[in-house]
Amino acid sequence: MGHSGTLDPDATGVLIVALGNATRLLQFLGDLPKTYSGEVVFGTATSTLDASGEVTATSDMSTLTIERVRKAAESFVGDITQIPPMVSAIKVGGRRLHEIAREGGEVERAPRPVTIHRYVVGDVVDRVDGNPVVAIEVSCSSGTYVRTLAADLGAALGGFAHLRRLRRRAIGDFVVGATHDPASIDSAPLQTAVAVMAHLDGVNIAMVAVDADTAVKVRNGRAFDELGAIDGREGERRIVLNEKNELIAVYRRAVDAWRAEVVMPSALA
Repeated sequence: MGHSGTLDPDATGVLIVALGNATRLLQFLGDLPKTYSGEVVFGTATSTLDASGEVTATSDMSTLTIERVRKAAESFVGDITQIPPMVSAIKVGGRRLHEIAREGGEVERAPRPVTIHRYVVGDVVDRVDGNPVVAIEVSCSSGTYVRTLAADLGAALGGFAHLRRLRRRAIGDFVVGATHDPASIDSAPLQTAVAVMAHLDGVNIAMVAVDADTAVKVRNGRAFDELGAIDGREGERRIVLNEKNELIAVYRRAVDAWRAEVVMPSALA
């Protein structure tokens, strides 16, 4: 069993989990865009940038208007850089940041590029010590830290802020409502590998069916150009199915040929 990406300890929502040989396909799902909802609590900074941490600083933001918040949020839309929080799972010097943070340490982190597709500010849903709490929805590239977005929004408005009630509502086309609770996984219908990889079908990756003779070559991991005489640019991928519509491999276009990137040890429907 394996999963693509992680969720913050206090977060809920969508997590893609694969079983058996399908774990080999998770590498293709990690870069899907993600959509989150949550609430930004203005006036308070915490050690984890969310509600699970200890309060480290406060500011009076009681007069903050929703119009100012929305205008400030617009400035984050597009390609930006973020400094990963110390409670994140990325590694620096071979150690995960959250491990260092639990020991009371802190290290320098390089900014990372991310893309914010949407940063929508809803209504004021609550007040904490007189400061507003606003609902947000964020659509972003993989690797974005929404808790950092919340803290940076507070800084852009001249104060502090942290995130609470984070929920991942979608990973690509995998959305809350079409997923299953872990408690019911034994009885839940699982998506087939073909159905899951169909979420990626597009310009740079597409499905192609091959005949029985070609399928044998695919199963042997051979590099070849006879995938139905498909055109493709260097770096593009093709999801290869046999005549039974079973997923047997993923190929990537190299300079001279289509080369096997993943070959399944047994066919996955």
